[in-house]
Amino acid sequence: MSGYVLIVESDPDLQRRIGDSLRDSRYEIAAETEGSWAKRSIAVRTPDAIVLDTSLTDGTGFALADELRRDPETRATPILFVASRQHRGVSHRTELMRRYAPAAYLRAPSELSDLRSQLEAAISPVVAPPIEDGPPVAPHAAQPEHRSSTPAPMATTDPAQRREKRAVERTAKTLVSTDADLRGTLKRTPFARLLQRLFAERKTGSLLLIRDTTKKIVAFAAGYPVSVRSNVLGECLGQILLQQRLISNEALQDSLRRMKAEKRHQGEILVEMSVLSPYNLSRALVEQLEAKLFEIFAWPDGQFMFKEGDPPESDAIGSALRLDRSPAALILEGIRRHYDQARQAAVLAAYAGKYIALNADPVLRLQEATSDPTEQQFIREIDGRTRLETVIASARIPRDSACLLLVALSQAGMIEPSNEPSRRAATPIPTTTAREEEAPNGPASVPETSAPLSITQLGLVAQTVRSQNHYWALGVRVDDSVEVVDQAYETLARSFHPDRYRQRPDEDRRLAQEIFEHLGEAHRVLRDPARRRAYTARVEKQRPSDPSSGPIPAGAAKELFDAGMQHLRASRHREAVEAFRQAARMLPDQADFRAALGWALFREAPADARAGRAALGELRRAIQLDPKSRRARYYLGYFYAQSGQPDLAVGEFERLLELDPGAVDVADELRRLRESL
Repeated sequence: MSGYVLIVESDPDLQRRIGDSLRDSRYEIAAETEGSWAKRSIAVRTPDAIVLDTSLTDGTGFALADELRRDPETRATPILFVASRQHRGVSHRTELMRRYAPAAYLRAPSELSDLRSQLEAAISPVVAPPIEDGPPVAPHAAQPEHRSSTPAPMATTDPAQRREKRAVERTAKTLVSTDADLRGTLKRTPFARLLQRLFAERKTGSLLLIRDTTKKIVAFAAGYPVSVRSNVLGECLGQILLQQRLISNEALQDSLRRMKAEKRHQGEILVEMSVLSPYNLSRALVEQLEAKLFEIFAWPDGQFMFKEGDPPESDAIGSALRLDRSPAALILEGIRRHYDQARQAAVLAAYAGKYIALNADPVLRLQEATSDPTEQQFIREIDGRTRLETVIASARIPRDSACLLLVALSQAGMIEPSNEPSRRAATPIPTTTAREEEAPNGPASVPETSAPLSITQLGLVAQTVRSQNHYWALGVRVDDSVEVVDQAYETLARSFHPDRYRQRPDEDRRLAQEIFEHLGEAHRVLRDPARRRAYTARVEKQRPSDPSSGPIPAGAAKELFDAGMQHLRASRHREAVEAFRQAARMLPDQADFRAALGWALFREAPADARAGRAALGELRRAIQLDPKSRRARYYLGYFYAQSGQPDLAVGEFERLLELDPGAVDVADELRRLRESL
């Protein structure tokens, strides 16, 4: 081990990204989501470094950092701050590094790729105690794989696991006695391919897997594995917690004794004992499910049978405890843990000497296999024009990682081999070009990592794609090239892919699926020259001769705009961006919509050059639409002022005062800017 690192991060998605950035490191990682539990964890074991978000659910990261610096035990512990949206300015970086030295400052997610090198620079090499061999531990979002240094005594077994074993045996008998809708062997259909098939066919039901005396039952909902039960007593919660050193041997035995006496769940008892935080309990419970699933990837053979229909109540589909990775991500992790070089080579043999293309089916092609930006870029660069060997040799990720990722993409159905190079133009990789400023309505201004929409927003977007034309649905112009249409579609389709809404209620999933299908139809029409010409002719005939202007009309677009303003005032910039973007798609000629979108884009990532260009493009477009728009002038002036261009800011504020002489705050800002020049 190179050191023990504690991650304190409240955002689950960001914590997953941090974990991915450290996946292959040799650091021992623990994680907490709240400052209060982080302090308890630090009191038990002092970390060699702390990765700390500037904003936590129970306070600021700065408050925790102040306490750490006052404590002699942690006064010199390096702190690597992860900048939240509220704290991204240059002044914050300088102040934090000075005030909390030794410290580093990283913007998320753009600079997370530097986290590992920053840790290596911050942590002095330490001598680790001998590590005993044992099975690898299932890592969660922020915990790379490591092994337990203290084997668990098994004198007292987990009562909950014994109950689960009995339930699995009963359910297995029922499934075996019924007519299966699908059955076979894992030697003929490896588990990864079986997961892919059930996902592609969107199956709901129970999958029974049997190897010798081991039985496992995986429950599926619309193609997604949501729970796993096993008759193996060793796959219990306490062992996972002990292997990850989240609890001590003594705490484990004490909890087992209390479980037996009090007939309560082990996790509940551990939290009550104050030896485990609620967050780490929830993650460990999910990891317990994952451990049962990932172990199947190691099976060389076994029988399986799948029965469609709602799984039994005991499969806990309706409970809060569910597998939270997509099928492609589960396949990638299972292969990473259990496929050796020979097994990987056997999969890739079918691709030897052939061209590698992404699957034409967007449901398969756009699956969320990884959250690592470099791996995502590797996937997007697969264009169907390059043979396997060249894809691997030219990869900008390590060769072993490229091979493993290609194996996972193959098993997940995301890529296909071909004897001939693709003739279809590859979807362009987003780049920084003048297009971002000239066409802010296009894909350049659409972030691929925007948060899933609320049910209200989904309903409004669904209404848009039902009622508006394909150009508005994709956010492209009539004269845009096929390459621009492809890029716009890829970004939007990824945003509404079923993977993104797999954990949401049924109605959310239904609406997202409807939007996804409408976007697919728009893409098919606009990228086919003949269909596009015919469609454009119909659109032109239906176009009103006098475009609407004046006050914002009531309706869905106005509701989205108002919601966006509420998000903006509450500093929920990501949500504001999404609301303004959807409003602008519905009414693309409303200057206020463009102006608000531009300002929200800038406030979401003020230090990101690409976001700044997209924001500037929206603000300029707003002024083109309405040169007298006070909102557009106001936001553009502050954009220039906060991006280090005071002379341009002065010009915009002078024009704004001509439009609104009574704007006192603008006059004050103008005076301050003139004094600084």
